[in-house]
Amino acid sequence: MSLLRNVARGLRSLFRKGQVDKELNEELGSYLEMAADEKMKDGMTRKDALRAVRLERGSLDASKEVVRSAGWESLVETAWRDLRYGVRMLSKNPGFTIIAGVTLALGIGANTAIFSVIDGVLLEPLPYPNPEELVAVWHTAPGLNIKDLNSSDSSYFIYREQSRTFRDIGLYRNDSVNITGMAGPERVSALDVTDAVLPILGVRATLGRTFTRADDSPGGAKTVMLSFGFWQRKFGGDRSAIGKTITVDGELRQVIGVLPRDFHFG
Repeated sequence: MSLLRNVARGLRSLFRKGQVDKELNEELGSYLEMAADEKMKDGMTRKDALRAVRLERGSLDASKEVVRSAGWESLVETAWRDLRYGVRMLSKNPGFTIIAGVTLALGIGANTAIFSVIDGVLLEPLPYPNPEELVAVWHTAPGLNIKDLNSSDSSYFIYREQSRTFRDIGLYRNDSVNITGMAGPERVSALDVTDAVLPILGVRATLGRTFTRADDSPGGAKTVMLSFGFWQRKFGGDRSAIGKTITVDGELRQVIGVLPRDFHFG
């Protein structure tokens, strides 16, 4: 009930200020009279008693300000007064107002963009199982290239077989490839991956299967998985797409699976 009373009292002070000021004047005046009466009992004249009380307690206006500042409504009233003053000053300088508005808009937009990036990269967990266990390593070295996986001297196999730090290792690279022999040539975004990448991310095929060690082995079959959108667009969602071949960068590859609809690597 104390909170409700404070709220009700504050609202009354904001919307019935004249009445509240009148009541406050009467209350403070009564207090001043009582304090003066006490001093008059000690032999002071009324004039000297009132003067002594004012010296001790301050002026009536100062006392009223102390009482008003104790309530939350004083903060609202001060903020409203400052806002009106700011609007008046800005309206007198339209050029400055426009520049200030544009500057604020640019600043807020830049901060929002930076926060969005930080939130997506650092704060939001990756949409994969056990994201805290995933580690991405960028490494550039001659011979370490997904295109060379069918070569028996590929450095990737050495990394994979000799690692004792990670549960599993996969290699990936963003790429773009040419698809030919299907209605018309088309260049699409692609992701070159080794067999371990999708299992590490907890990704399973919607249709067919994912890559295996046999697909990665030197001399292994040329295989490819389709994104859900590409499968729908080029094959009409036909399940018989599994086992068919498509030409990727001039090389025939067998379709072994379709990725989930919501799979987005990143």
